[in-house]
This record gives sequence, structure tokens and C-alpha cells, in this order.
Amino acid sequence: MTPFPHRFAVASLVLTLLSACASSREEDSSTRSSPQPLQQLVVQSKVCGAAVAVIRQHALRSVTTASGCPGWATPSPDSLFQAASLGKPLFAYAVLKLAREGVLDLDAPVMRYLPHGYRHAFDPLRPDRDGKTDDVADPRLEAVTIRMLLQHTAGLPNWSSGPLRFEGTPGLRWSYSGEGYVLLQRAVEAIMSQPLEAIMRDRVFRPLGMTRSSCVWTPSVQEALIPGAKVNGAPREAWPLKQGVAAFSLYTTAEDYAHFVLAVLTDRELLQTIELAPIDVDADLNLAWGMGWGIERTSSGRYLWQWGNNPGYRAFVMLRPASGDAVILLSSGEGGLSIAKPVVQNALPDEHRVFQWSMLQPDGLDLMCRYVLLCL
Repeated sequence: MTPFPHRFAVASLVLTLLSACASSREEDSSTRSSPQPLQQLVVQSKVCGAAVAVIRQHALRSVTTASGCPGWATPSPDSLFQAASLGKPLFAYAVLKLAREGVLDLDAPVMRYLPHGYRHAFDPLRPDRDGKTDDVADPRLEAVTIRMLLQHTAGLPNWSSGPLRFEGTPGLRWSYSGEGYVLLQRAVEAIMSQPLEAIMRDRVFRPLGMTRSSCVWTPSVQEALIPGAKVNGAPREAWPLKQGVAAFSLYTTAEDYAHFVLAVLTDRELLQTIELAPIDVDADLNLAWGMGWGIERTSSGRYLWQWGNNPGYRAFVMLRPASGDAVILLSSGEGGLSIAKPVVQNALPDEHRVFQWSMLQPDGLDLMCRYVLLCL
């Protein structure tokens, strides 16, 4: 999820007023007794572009695209989307590969790899803008390990547009943190003496055949990029992500991301590492967090998952290691998560209580746009 604190400040003012109304309507639109075609889903939810990749028994079976807004072209299988936080499992994959090679130690303090300290940028997309950075001096930083950063237990906030402050004791509890992934990114960049884009290109994109993916905006990315959209289907002004940020700057296609998911599904050792000693997230919903992935437990097995939320875009991925099945949703439209449940239910039938989790509910600005028709 990207750092846009003004969205969350405004959203908090309207969320309480709208959430009750929205929750009942969202439930009605996402609990169908029979599968709906993607085209019907995107039209109902005003999702202007969507691509869904389905994997069955360790093989990519289909990539389906659709457009739900008048005047918007239907994406092609080669269309790029901002995949937002779906970049986190991808970066975690690179980190776990480096750990397997002995390049880094998952249980080592991250500051072992940043001997000159950590300079935190108030805006990760503009790390040197106006000198708005702070050298983090909190002694708790020395206790943060790479494992904690991958599992969101470092005690750091999701995002901070000012000096970085700890919100909890490292290792004590789960708390989702994009800042933690930026800290880990800086350590990996220092280890490899390369920027994020080069690391991902050499160690992930090329080896996995992700030929169209990038962690930074380029003119070629722009040519294939589906524009973002608001909840009401109006275009969202583009924000080119010109700095690679492991937490949210991934540009990819549904097919490219499927290549990555297949690499995870077919690597038994990697899956064991991801699922080893998960951290509880929501015991009532049977949700936990592994090494770079959310974990959902149901009566029929375990699933790995992650969601993405950037202005103009929403994304979701879920895979079932036991069967080698998976589904990937990339969407242009801030209502994109409203179609995630039926898309997942169609591809991976199960209870999937993850969609009841608070962090997957629409925020106040989305609700205001959808139900009050005031779209910022």
C-alpha cells in the first residue's frame, strides 16, 4: 500500500458514517451462488480494466481481461498494471533466495548490513527531496531482524511522512509495515551494491521470464500501462513511480506475475520457509503471516495471499500450495477489491474468510465516492 497519508486522514472522517451501509451492500455483491463472468463483475463494480490469471495444477491455464467503463479499451494480456503491494512477495522471494545462497542471514539484525546507519526518507518516491530525511537513532532499530521485516513484526508504522518512529517492540506483534520493506530494501541494495530495479531484473524478472515487469516507470512501461481509475470509473491522474520501492512500485502483467507464482508453487523448500513459524494476524479469521505472504487457514487447507492498493489500482493474489492452484487479479479501479472475492471463489472455491478482514474493506474515501458520489 502506498504512502498517501492525506487519503487516510480524510477517510477517517467519513468511514464511521458509511461503513455500516457499505458492508451490507458489499456482501450482497460478492456472495453469489454461481460464478459471474469477469465482464459482468467489472461492469457492476465500475472497474475500468481487469486481468485475471488462473493456474491449475502448476500450469497457467488462462488469462482473461475485461473493461467495465464506457470508453475504456479492454486490456490485452500484455497490458501493464500497477500491482502495488503484490511487489512485497516478489521482493521477499529475492530476499529468501539470497538467504538460501548464504548472502544474508534472516535472523541477523538488519543493521549489520547498514553499518553507516539508516537514513529514512519522508517520501520514498523522492528520497532526496528537499533534504526531508531523518537518521533513525532509536536503539530498537538494532533489534530488528530481516525475518521481522518480512513478517511485519518489526514494530514500525505502515508509512511515516515525518521522522520514523517505532509503534511497538520489535518481534512482539504483527503490524503491517511498508516502511519495514523500505528498510529491508536499503539493506539488500547495500549488500548487492545495486539499486532495487537491477536486483529484481537480474535475480527475479529475467530468470522467471517476467519480460514486461519493472519496479520503475519508463517510457516503455507508460506505453503498455492501463490508466488508473477512481471508484466511480473516472480516470485517476497518473503518478509515475520513477523510484523503485519494494513495497509498492511494481508494474507487471497478469501473465508475468503468474510466472512468479508458478516459481513459488514449484519450490518446496521455499514454501516450507515461507510457512515456517507464521505470526498470528487475526485468530478469529484464521489469518497469519509468513515470510512475505499472508496465510489463510481453512478446513480444507492453507492458502498464501497478498493484496495491493495504489491510487487508481487494486490487486489480489492467492495460491493453494497443496494443489498447485492460484489466481491473480490486477485491476484499474479503486473498486477492484470488490471483485476479488468472486474472482477468487470461482478459481479457488472455499470459505475464504480473509475477505472479512478489516484491512481489505474499502476506506472512507472509496465509500464516499461510491455512495455519496463525492470522489476526490
